[in-house]
Amino acid sequence: MKKYILMAVAGMLALSSCSNDDNEQTVQNTPQLMTFTAGFGDGAQTRATLSGYNVTFDAGDKISVFSANNNNVTFTTAAGSPSATESATFTGTATAGDPTYYAIYPYDKDQDDYVRDGTTIKNVLIEPDQSDASTTACGWEKESAIAYATTTGSSFTFHNACALLKITNGRDMGDIWIEVNDEEVLTGTFDLNTNDGSLAVQEGWGDYCVHADYVPNNKTIYLAVAPGTYTDFKATCNINNTEYTKSKTGSVTFQAGYIYDLGNTSAWGN
Repeated sequence: MKKYILMAVAGMLALSSCSNDDNEQTVQNTPQLMTFTAGFGDGAQTRATLSGYNVTFDAGDKISVFSANNNNVTFTTAAGSPSATESATFTGTATAGDPTYYAIYPYDKDQDDYVRDGTTIKNVLIEPDQSDASTTACGWEKESAIAYATTTGSSFTFHNACALLKITNGRDMGDIWIEVNDEEVLTGTFDLNTNDGSLAVQEGWGDYCVHADYVPNNKTIYLAVAPGTYTDFKATCNINNTEYTKSKTGSVTFQAGYIYDLGNTSAWGN
């Protein structure tokens, strides 16, 4: 009889242990309030300094966070960051305890189809039409100027995935277009490798141009493009159907995290 009683007790203990393990797993996988600190780590040649504009995280800025148990979770900073060299605190509700977290800045509400595949974030969009650059105070469109970060802790250091083309419109309000060989890809939908920031265009979703419409006189804009080497480079400013252009023979290379100044449209040829 004692033998059977001992076996019964052992069985109850085993069931209790399994139940505790299940509870611990449930608690671990339950979304909870989390925070990450975030800053930029690319140095002075990048978005940290845009011709005198110190790019900081503004209050209300959002990032997309991914991990083994989280896909495109929104984290928001309530206060932003005091300066481009200081970090901001982002808060959101997500599953904690994953070994690695990935992030894309900025979060784009239209990009609900972001998907993580290993260390790759799929469906990252660099818009061909960046006309918002014409109206923003800093002259660039957040949704297209993509940055990425990875962490095994609670702090993200973001790096730029795009190059930025700087143009100052010294003429009347007009449309600015940047074009390359039509077999090459400046903008479109990409898969972003978070190991090195490389962008692989998705088949059929690339474009050989980027443009901003209705750029005011004396406005400086920054157009985001995919890094790479391009041919047949041509920049055009269209003012009332009169075109002013700047072009480069041979090839031109744009690196991620760098700003390339195309000068003032008042100096572009007619």
